[in-house]
Order: sequence, then structure tokens, then C-alpha cells
Amino acid sequence: MGRLFYDKPQKPNQPRAVSGEEKKVNDYLDKVSKLIPSEVIAGYLAMFGLVPLVQKADIHSTVFWIIFWLCQILTPIYLNSQSEEGKPKRNHLIVSSIAFTVWAYVTTGKTLVPDYYDAAIGSIIMIAFSLISAIIPLKK
Repeated sequence: MGRLFYDKPQKPNQPRAVSGEEKKVNDYLDKVSKLIPSEVIAGYLAMFGLVPLVQKADIHSTVFWIIFWLCQILTPIYLNSQSEEGKPKRNHLIVSSIAFTVWAYVTTGKTLVPDYYDAAIGSIIMIAFSLISAIIPLKK
């Protein structure tokens, strides 16, 4: 089974409410968990948590940025390697890469970019991303 999420096909021009398929909370949770590479996020958080143990405090910022870019680059590579052969994936890779950036800003932006971090702006960006990503077709 691949790592990317694809909505179940339905008849063209038929609203989901008429199709008889009820959308459950677990369906949405499944979609979100498949769009965000949880393995990369887990690695990011683990490495990020180890940086304070680096003895030279003056390189902490550099190490934080190396971790960020490593995980940013690994996000589409990881998802590409986990995708099913012949299934569309381009939009998944783009959306997941942007999702990682948004997530990293919201969760660790205060450390990464303290001069540009604002919790309210992070929340606005997260909500806007959620709304925009919901309308991006993932079958491409």
C-alpha cells in the first residue's frame, strides 16, 4: 500500500451528499495523516530536541537550519519513494512540502526565525493552508 491518499472515485457531476457516501471524521484524519509525512516530522522533532545538547551554543542556529533543510528536502523524496507505481503524485509532493514548511514555522518558528515569528501569524498561515490545500486536486 502506498503512502499517498486518493479520494474514492464518484460519479461525475454527482454531489457527494447524493452519492450515498457519508464522510466520517476518520476519513478526514486519514487524509491529513497521509498528506503529512509523519516519519519526517518525528525525525525533525527528535533531532531538533537534541540540538540544545550540542556543546557549542554558537552553532545551535546553524544546526537548527541544517535539520530544517534536511527534512524539507527529505519530505518529497520520502513520499515519492513510498508512492504506488503508476499513481499520480506530483500534487501530493508539492502539498506535502508546503505543509512541512507551514508546520515547521508553526511549531519551531520561534527558534528558527525569532525575528519573524508570531504565533497569531502562524495560526493564520496554518488555517489558510488548510483551506487552500483542501481544494487542490490530488489526482495529478
